[in-house]
Amino acid sequence: MQKHLVVLIWAPLALAACSESPSPAPAPDIEPFTSGTYAVASTNLEVDEPYTGVGDEVMHRILLGDSNPEGGPASLLDILAHPEAAWVTEIDVPSQPALYGPFTGKPIAVVSYVMYPSGHQGPKTTYAFPYHDSAFGTFDHMLGPTESPVFAEPNTRYPLVVLSHGSMAHGIYDVAHAQDLASHGYIVAVITYGEERFNEPASDNAHIGFLRPLITREVIDDLLTSETFGRHIDAENIGVSGFSFGGFTALAVTGGPFLGQDVTAHDPRITASVAVAPWVGNRNTFREFFAFGEDNRGLSKVTAPTLVFYGTEDRNTTGKTILPAVEQLGGPRYVVEFVDQTHD
Repeated sequence: MQKHLVVLIWAPLALAACSESPSPAPAPDIEPFTSGTYAVASTNLEVDEPYTGVGDEVMHRILLGDSNPEGGPASLLDILAHPEAAWVTEIDVPSQPALYGPFTGKPIAVVSYVMYPSGHQGPKTTYAFPYHDSAFGTFDHMLGPTESPVFAEPNTRYPLVVLSHGSMAHGIYDVAHAQDLASHGYIVAVITYGEERFNEPASDNAHIGFLRPLITREVIDDLLTSETFGRHIDAENIGVSGFSFGGFTALAVTGGPFLGQDVTAHDPRITASVAVAPWVGNRNTFREFFAFGEDNRGLSKVTAPTLVFYGTEDRNTTGKTILPAVEQLGGPRYVVEFVDQTHD
């Protein structure tokens, strides 16, 4: 049995338009999608006891990968109770200084969590990640250190959806989103890039724009080749969805050459992408900057179907910037406008 990839977005806002054209026609309001029929389980992301009470400010810094000058934990991996049971992707950054700057040729470890349709039998268990009182959702049926996933339909290959968060953010914001998607029959991988580890104050940090799609591609490869999830993933149905800088990441890994560089880590296995308020550069009175080459024309290399969302009151990634970029996409594209929606 195979399932087809349909990326679901929870959106409790007024849907103004949905069209293949960046000049969309009006459409009626819609109701948000509800949870699906599958129970959902996840890989391990339990925090070690000494760090469960550090508070939101410290936890936020750790999740961002903000190095602690006093020698404390510098990333999510450093505070996990069972790092051997977490989904950790070890990445050897290629030796390409022009792309990866100070991190060229170096190894980096990236933590993700994976949610999937579960065949778990027994009482429901939940785990609340110690951040903002778990306002962003709890983990159900989190696997213990010696447990292996039990899928709802063991002989089914499920579509894979990768969620890519925005700048100065992390994967904990996407817990409920990932759980909703998994409940509809998807395997969902949520990456926490911890990219403050890569921030170089004295540089323009362009290397982060190259590291993002590289990391995303490596996480996909890690999942597909793993004994744990590989045989349960439909490799012909892989989608990437991202918000803001995560939307940029989705476009880049789907084929958009960052700064016009064709060596950007394109993953041709991706069959669809969703870019929510994607950063594609800046256009204002004083300066124009395009993420994907002049006028973002490099987006013509993105041939997979792409769904783009933007808000009419977004002052960070504006329709004025996004819509001309959408025009450059080389494959089917769809645009959804949210009336009165800001970037938050």
